[in-house]
Amino acid sequence: MADFPFSQAPNGAEVKPRKKIQFGVALEPEVVKICCYAVLVGFVGGLVAEGLLELIYLFTNIFFYGRFSFAITNPAYNHLGLWVILIPPIGGLLVGIMVHYWEPTLKGHGIPEAMEAVLFGQSRMRLRVAFLKPLATAFAIGTGGPFGAEGPIIQTGAAFGSLFGQALGLTPYYRRVLLASGAAAGMAATFTAPLAGILVAIELLLFEFRARSFIPVSLAAAVATGVRIYFVGWAPLFPTPAFRLTSMNELWLFGVMGVLMGIIGIAMIRTLGWLEDFFDHLPVKRALIWSPAIGALALGIIGYFYPQIFGTGYDTIRDMLNDRLPANKLIGVSVAKFVALVVSLGSGTTGGVFAPSLIVGGGFGAVFGMGCHHLFPHLVSDPAFYALAAMAACFGGIARAPFTSIVFLFELSHNPNSLLPLIVCVMVADGFVRLFSRDSIMTSKLVKRGLIVLQDYSVPVLMRARIDQIMQKEFNSLDADDELRSVITRITPGHVGVIPVVEKDGSLVGIVEAHDLLKVDPPDHHFKMRELARQDYVMAYPDEPVDQVNRDMLLKNNENIVVVESHESHKPVGVARANDLLQLRRWLVQEETRETPANGSTGK
Repeated sequence: MADFPFSQAPNGAEVKPRKKIQFGVALEPEVVKICCYAVLVGFVGGLVAEGLLELIYLFTNIFFYGRFSFAITNPAYNHLGLWVILIPPIGGLLVGIMVHYWEPTLKGHGIPEAMEAVLFGQSRMRLRVAFLKPLATAFAIGTGGPFGAEGPIIQTGAAFGSLFGQALGLTPYYRRVLLASGAAAGMAATFTAPLAGILVAIELLLFEFRARSFIPVSLAAAVATGVRIYFVGWAPLFPTPAFRLTSMNELWLFGVMGVLMGIIGIAMIRTLGWLEDFFDHLPVKRALIWSPAIGALALGIIGYFYPQIFGTGYDTIRDMLNDRLPANKLIGVSVAKFVALVVSLGSGTTGGVFAPSLIVGGGFGAVFGMGCHHLFPHLVSDPAFYALAAMAACFGGIARAPFTSIVFLFELSHNPNSLLPLIVCVMVADGFVRLFSRDSIMTSKLVKRGLIVLQDYSVPVLMRARIDQIMQKEFNSLDADDELRSVITRITPGHVGVIPVVEKDGSLVGIVEAHDLLKVDPPDHHFKMRELARQDYVMAYPDEPVDQVNRDMLLKNNENIVVVESHESHKPVGVARANDLLQLRRWLVQEETRETPANGSTGK
């Protein structure tokens, strides 16, 4: 195998594109049908998001205000006094009963369960999840749970996409696409943020960036956003002032704040992991029932002193982004939300971590901005600008979804001037968390179960090379009419390569290997090579991607490859075996490390 860059053809030869226009070359025609399915999934996902939010409002009104109403209300404004402490345990007990008796995957914030279905369950989710998850979430948040609705909405949308794919008899891959479409629809419809919905599906569920998946997902997110706009209009969920940097010198402050958000993110990941272990090993019978109630009781006590932690906290986020809270209030609410979130989620109840992480990051970010404004009054413009960037950095760090976070807060702010600080702060926070934490808040639970989850992905090396870059160009070939007794004198038993058998005009008939010649008894039999030639090989063309050839090998269960001139001429120009494909890993070794492969070369 020659040593040359991926972007060049062997010996500097230019690969000429095919002139014939073909349908379905770069995108499978089946994707058109999948897009139609994704549009339907997106529509249902939009309705699911709206329905769950309405259900949360209903339960909030019932439990905190004693009225049957779907009006948007904030549990922080209740007048229950000490009795408010007993409200959250009601929801915790109801969720615990549902988790214990009906569906264990209701426990948690939703996205890890969807990730597990994608990576280890062939994208299959159960019917009961689609019905019980929104109900359990409505009970948890409606009784004061310090969660966002987005995680459960994402899981519910994903469940519908998976169920729809199962009903249609789709392959596991296209079930994954519909599952991710439902998840993207849920995120987009919750916040009127279609781009964030697309990216959350790509970063946390698809683990790829390919047209056949992101096109359907994008359409689902767009349709779900349209459903959201139909119900509530175009008004942003979190309106903000027109933030602007005073100068480029201010960017370094956002970088420093990114480190602070990274520290907070690591603390959140590790504290939640410890509390999950603690509640899982509580010495009480039927811990799945009682643990959420115990955690909710702690939530009620915290909420008595800081009622702003109850519910989704959207009002608190708006206050942070508009400089309406003093520093002491910002710190108190952020710390209380941090503790309430990890205790409630660690105890086994259900709810999303997106909105709570915005409050935790936003409070500390706003205080950081206030401090910087006091020290550098001419450099810092608006402390709320720091709250915005810190919100994105906090979630980006704990979820390992930096692009989702950047785009999400950019969409919420509707402010192009926020983009550069968002990038700096989020990327610094994400990098800091990765330096000290192998797992994210989305994967830690799965890793504890012994599952391997990698959120980093790249183009597979098999898709970055053509078969003519790894084939053996020097090989033996045999005439189809050659007799065995003449051939055996020319081929040594030690030769283990693939030997093409060809006609007089050079066209391929089949293959033999050295050991095939020794199987015929007696060896001087008048066998001709065309009688001995085998058909267990994959025929490839020089410009074919190695990934496509490898796929054909798997489908045919063959490890021998014969590369021929073209579709018209089946004259062999090279041979390869499965082991030659594995040598491509050497390219990655040389790209990513300074080490040289054991044999000191890059190929044959």
